[in-house]
Amino acid sequence: IEAGKPVAENRLPTWKLVLSAIPWIGVQALWSTEFAITTPYMKELGMTESLATLTWIFAPITGFITAPIVGSLSDRCESRYGRRRPFILFALVWLWLSSLLFASSRHLFPAPFAKWFALLMFACVDVAVNLIQTPVRAIVSDVAGHDQQAVGQIISVLFQGFGNLLGFGIMRLWEVPSEHVFLLMVLVLGVLTAFIAIQMWVCEETPWVKPRDAPAATVCTPLVNAFGAVTRMPADLVTLAFVQFCSWYALFCYLPSVSDWFSINVYAGDSRAPPGSILRARHVQSQSTNTTAGLINSVIMILFSVGLMLLMRRTRLPMRFCFSACLCVGAIALVMAKFLVGHSVAFAEVVVALMAVPVSGINAFPFALVGLMNKRAQQEGRAPDTGVQMGVLNIFICLPQIVATLVLGALRGRLGADALPWGFFMAGVSFAVAAAGALALNDRQASK
Repeated sequence: IEAGKPVAENRLPTWKLVLSAIPWIGVQALWSTEFAITTPYMKELGMTESLATLTWIFAPITGFITAPIVGSLSDRCESRYGRRRPFILFALVWLWLSSLLFASSRHLFPAPFAKWFALLMFACVDVAVNLIQTPVRAIVSDVAGHDQQAVGQIISVLFQGFGNLLGFGIMRLWEVPSEHVFLLMVLVLGVLTAFIAIQMWVCEETPWVKPRDAPAATVCTPLVNAFGAVTRMPADLVTLAFVQFCSWYALFCYLPSVSDWFSINVYAGDSRAPPGSILRARHVQSQSTNTTAGLINSVIMILFSVGLMLLMRRTRLPMRFCFSACLCVGAIALVMAKFLVGHSVAFAEVVVALMAVPVSGINAFPFALVGLMNKRAQQEGRAPDTGVQMGVLNIFICLPQIVATLVLGALRGRLGADALPWGFFMAGVSFAVAAAGALALNDRQASK
């Protein structure tokens, strides 16, 4: 597979398309463990509830800056190793170093310096993950044909389901995973490295050749290309960006908070309570339940992704209807979290299970639509900007994460234990708005 030049419109062999997306198992295993352990780990290092929540602001800030720039640079990379590969390898090394230093904070520094060092390393981890994600996703779009874009991105979501399953499965090795962060990181990063090696073996990239009439590049060219693309977005991409914003606001109200929600609201526990106390026992039980619910979520995500793939291959159902329906399920689930769950563990597990549906849709359809736009540009003789547009989409993933982090931090400072259910309710409303917006998406090129 040559990811550095226009892909012939022949259908790729399915096994090659599948292996091109396989790093998502490792990427999602990393995300699932990070979402589950970071807030409890930061609190164990001495951070307050609101400050531990605010640590999540680094992920969107770093993604806002790095993803579009990396997308622009990788679109025009002239390295003999290919367009995407150099960025993935560099980010992988950075990820190993920053993750292991993050996990070692309490052993490298005494309190209170350990929590500030962990905060710095957490920001570095987020930069590395964003450096990896954009080119990994762009490769799938590069190698897939016009009529394989949706299937290629759904395969990525399928692997994300396996990644969640793997991440939560690894966390089941310990009763309280946040107390074993170093070993957890080594296992997850080892898996990610193996799957990236498989992708690099399958995807043989051809270096980009700069056209003779291309304007001279400067130090500012990547910034201009990346953020200039936001001001030049076509109407279809503007609509998609709006849906992305609302969807990811909802997701980021939920994902970093779900483990705390189980502990504080469902079980009425306390991670800081003395060992042996009732509150501490409830917290430990809540984390075990959260891990089990995560495993259930992962299985449903896998099954739902397979169903989506079959649906897209065998029917002409418009992509926008499928996407909107997925977002509606998310709205129902998070409104349930506010008004129906209370201290019911069963209802809480239902909420987590249902969230597999919107997560699957959000991680597949927007990127498939961008891939379709760029394949159509290739067919019309225009240069594709897959990496840049993937990066632009990432901006509208990162901005709502910043808003969600600030809103949840303020709510937790003001409302205490009642903050997360209200945060989930606001997320449900945001999902409903996104579902309405998804109906206006232009997916006509999907059938061409």
